[in-house]
Amino acid sequence: MKQKIQFFIVLIFACCSSIKAQTSNNEKAAREWIVAHLEGINSKQIGDFKLSFVRKSLSGETLRFQQMMNNVPVYKSEIVVHINPSNEISYSTNSINTNLQNITTSPSITEEEAISKSNRVLNNSDNSVIAETKLFVAFFKGQTRLVYRIVTNPTSGSASWENLIDAQTGDLLSSKDVAIYYKKKTKKKTDLKEIVTKDNVVQPSFVTGTGMIYNPDPLSKMLVAYSGQYVDNSNATNASLDAARETVTFPEIDLTAGVYKLKSSYVCIKDFESPSRGLFTQSTNNFSFNRSQYGFEAVNAFYHLDKSMRYINETLGIVCKPSLNGGIFYYDPSGLSGADNSHYIPSSEQIAFGEGGVDDAEDADVILHEFGHGIHDWITHGSASDNFGEGNGDYWAMSYSRSLNQWNSSQAAYHYVFSWDGHNPYWPGRLDNTTKVYPTDLDGEVHDDGEIWCAALMQIFDIIGRQEMDKAFLEGIANTTTTSTQQDAAIAVRQAGIDMNYPCADIQVMTQKFTARGYVLPALLLSMSTIADQTVSADASNTYTLPSYLTLANPITDNCDAIVTQSPVIGTVLASGTYPITMTATSGTSIVPRTFNLTITPFLSVNENIKQHVVIFPNPASNQMVLKGEFDSKESITIYDTLGQKVMEKAINSNEDKVDVSKLSNGVYYIYFNVLKASYKFIKE
Repeated sequence: MKQKIQFFIVLIFACCSSIKAQTSNNEKAAREWIVAHLEGINSKQIGDFKLSFVRKSLSGETLRFQQMMNNVPVYKSEIVVHINPSNEISYSTNSINTNLQNITTSPSITEEEAISKSNRVLNNSDNSVIAETKLFVAFFKGQTRLVYRIVTNPTSGSASWENLIDAQTGDLLSSKDVAIYYKKKTKKKTDLKEIVTKDNVVQPSFVTGTGMIYNPDPLSKMLVAYSGQYVDNSNATNASLDAARETVTFPEIDLTAGVYKLKSSYVCIKDFESPSRGLFTQSTNNFSFNRSQYGFEAVNAFYHLDKSMRYINETLGIVCKPSLNGGIFYYDPSGLSGADNSHYIPSSEQIAFGEGGVDDAEDADVILHEFGHGIHDWITHGSASDNFGEGNGDYWAMSYSRSLNQWNSSQAAYHYVFSWDGHNPYWPGRLDNTTKVYPTDLDGEVHDDGEIWCAALMQIFDIIGRQEMDKAFLEGIANTTTTSTQQDAAIAVRQAGIDMNYPCADIQVMTQKFTARGYVLPALLLSMSTIADQTVSADASNTYTLPSYLTLANPITDNCDAIVTQSPVIGTVLASGTYPITMTATSGTSIVPRTFNLTITPFLSVNENIKQHVVIFPNPASNQMVLKGEFDSKESITIYDTLGQKVMEKAINSNEDKVDVSKLSNGVYYIYFNVLKASYKFIKE
């Protein structure tokens, strides 16, 4: 029987494949802040919270405190505190239950008896299907109850059943399907079958491979509508649909004993739901199929899942992996007994795709939508909220497909979510540009409501760009809980952008677009991120002239109207040594200073420092200046006026480059070499 480590017994968590104690140097500060700020929580109550998970990433450190009663966790009840890189608490939220009564937490029935009860309810006689069993304190219909939470995953893929069994009486309190589907589903109970057996653990040997995929789907690739040769036609292929494929390279596939398998450091194929299609292993590393062959869906899903995992963990630099299976994401390209739907299963952290209508694993939008549920689950450590999860999945799908720049904004399909699988006779799909607003147009159906959240995110995406929006999205939702709303998520995403020191203009875009969508965001108090220490070299006279460091300061206000001053002032001449430089932001009566250390290293020698020798002439200059030196290939200059305002930027393309200063007003300026970290004064006349 597969179980996640029970933190209420040993006060530790499983992280990927290793067991790590959850500790943080910020725990004391977080607890003190909670007591001082969170309404309804007093010093006695905070003693019933245990630090359960710590996440460090681009926006700072997130601490999750699990509510406990006598060392038993309270079901879906936690406090989240986020500390930004400036070591300040910038965000907090909670899903705590303040209505609990004190009860005994010693169960009267055993875990085995609870499982037996659950199996009888589900007409299941085989305990091997149990994916998770845990003891919780839960607030159910106005009463505090001790319950066993039992999750059962059938290999038919019909559902993932969560049963809550009263641990004192053995009564069934609740039974529901907790699998997460990419479109609406009529749920019904089905007889369960034996779950797949555990994989043999073999050290993988990875090599590159090739295959053929849809990127993201045949209609978007060929810029055509669903009609004519571009229809499902019972999975039949034709010349047009074959031509819509493209050949790709897999950075990793598994090679063991001469057998190639769709497995990488991030993703692995697994046949855990019916129908059983196999694993498509072969003796060659070329996995090329057409859509009439089941192997095509296996390859297509593998490519897009692996690529998205690499994008998050390597390109964005955000660690986001399953906590089970050694951090590898298992997927079944043919599951749900062939139904026209797909789902993510939180208890096993796996994903399966149906085959009804257009096979789901042929459309990258479906693949990445379901993957989006996995992201949400992993990055919140199992605390994903139903209130905006579907919008998360739609956004993650559209973030990728929009980045391919296939449809133009005047075409209807530009806004299609599930361009190939939906928007056809099988089902209407969804859109990323709904005019619905929050909360007025909520109808309580999570897929419908998710369109609002997705549309808001995509509007920001279109302005600030994919990578910046994706990072803010991931870092933001990482700080939400099971009860967080779309509005909570909007506040968290904007705060993540602030904590990652996004330009104030980007934060202003987030505020404007979220507000226009109906989310109420708190007014922004003046803030400014910590500025990193700087090191520069003195010039031949063993001095250094201070440039403007305004570009390092990034004060955030609602209107981006803060004024920044520098001390010592621009133009101050300093000898070698270390000096504190203070940037002070002012907005109305609010003042925020940030001090960093500037280290000026002594001038070396002409021979040792030849690459930093720069000649600027003529000086004064009227129309054109010449910059001469041995410049780094990435060198660029920024020109500031005496007020520290940036007036010009330019890349240096050779060791002797010209700068047009004819449009500058007459006066004194400072030219700053961004790679050399050197500043020179010149006069424009």
